[in-house]
Amino acid sequence: MKQYLLLTSALVAGGLLNSGVANAACIKTPTCSSLGYESTTSCSGGLKCPFGNAWNCTLINKITEIEKQVTEIINNGGGSSTPDYSNCKVGDILYSDMTCNSNIVASKTPIGVVFDTTNYLAIAKDEFYNVWGPINQDISGITNYGSTSSAKMDWQGFNNTKAIYETDKTGGYYPAVKNVLTYSTEGTQQGQWYIPALGELIEMLRNIDTLNVTLEKINAKGLSTNSYSSNIYWSSSEGTDGQAMCGNDRGGGAVQTTSFKKSSRFNVRPVINFMSKEKIDVTFTPQKVECGVAAILFSDKQCYLGTPDKIAPIGIVFDAENRKAIALETSKMAWSTERVDIPGLTNIEDATQAQQDFNGKENTATVIAYVRDSGKDLSEYPAFEYVYNYKTTGTNAGDWYLPALGEVNTIYSNKDFLNFALSLIGNYAILTDYLWSSSEGSSNRAWSLRFSDGSVGYNYKSSNNHYVRPVLAF
Repeated sequence: MKQYLLLTSALVAGGLLNSGVANAACIKTPTCSSLGYESTTSCSGGLKCPFGNAWNCTLINKITEIEKQVTEIINNGGGSSTPDYSNCKVGDILYSDMTCNSNIVASKTPIGVVFDTTNYLAIAKDEFYNVWGPINQDISGITNYGSTSSAKMDWQGFNNTKAIYETDKTGGYYPAVKNVLTYSTEGTQQGQWYIPALGELIEMLRNIDTLNVTLEKINAKGLSTNSYSSNIYWSSSEGTDGQAMCGNDRGGGAVQTTSFKKSSRFNVRPVINFMSKEKIDVTFTPQKVECGVAAILFSDKQCYLGTPDKIAPIGIVFDAENRKAIALETSKMAWSTERVDIPGLTNIEDATQAQQDFNGKENTATVIAYVRDSGKDLSEYPAFEYVYNYKTTGTNAGDWYLPALGEVNTIYSNKDFLNFALSLIGNYAILTDYLWSSSEGSSNRAWSLRFSDGSVGYNYKSSNNHYVRPVLAF
């Protein structure tokens, strides 16, 4: 390499690579002096003129410096690649080049805020709000802590997050982990950010006031300090009995730690070790599964774990045998605005008998036909108007219906599984309160079911606003 550099440098210095020379028909023979060989005496490491006795004793110094720079690039991958972190402070801005500064640097992009200078940890500008995972699955490779006092010693957030990912590579069961592992910024890749362990989370929340000042400075979402129910943050530390560890700010640097069922929905703030190059190779591969109870139904009428490309979730299966699913969305309204006994719709005044009605699709069609044939407007039957007009990717208006009371009762029987499935795919409404059925009691009343305790209601159609959850037979 040295000979190559010396020869190349000599040619450049002499101008022999100049395109004008190459194109010339003839040239005047250059002199040693014109080529920079100005010394009349030899020198150690110098270059001798190729057609005279003159020497160049300065060019070699430049070449030596170039060789030194090239060697440094080869040995260090581009020079010194590790920024100086000795001056980093808690509350400093972390930039995309992995440098820290307490001030806004206009030429750089902020990606987080430093909260631990001993272990080189920073929080992201963004956060998520999601469930941890299923309550009945223990993660192999993560210690089960019996109390938060013992879990406070856990600072293995990266390894915990990796273990959760290894348990579910479909991205279907652990949405909080999927949120964090697919998170990236300028200067970082997916798999570098992780969910902090409880020890790391406590350190983060202990400095919440300082961090929030900087987060506001860089126009980022602050860490939550609001009511108890909304300022809880998940850690990646696992408890016992289907629980994971959490923490929340108590003010003045105090942090409260507790554990909750993994199926609860709380805040998740990604963390990064900004000195480490370690990352998890993230590849989520959705898998087709049987459409059992609580399976997520997609727009191709198939069920998957994870979210396949180009198809969208549209419902949750509640009756596997009869292939029925509830919609992801719900709304609150009256059954009807008029007191009319619907022709062709059976009046059921006994609760036990009403719970044997599974003919929601037929009931809905009967009401729609009555409205059309009588010249009325469907808006006089809000519950039926809602389900009739409801549509998703892969379904059309008229495909969904208002379930009969027997179907609503089946939904209630599986509500815990359905609620968890709903939470896996986003902020969809959780089953709660009264739900209307299409089972008619009389001209004035229709049947509903309260999801807090399973009690059946025989309610006035026009004066009660209950939730309506469309159902699809797929």
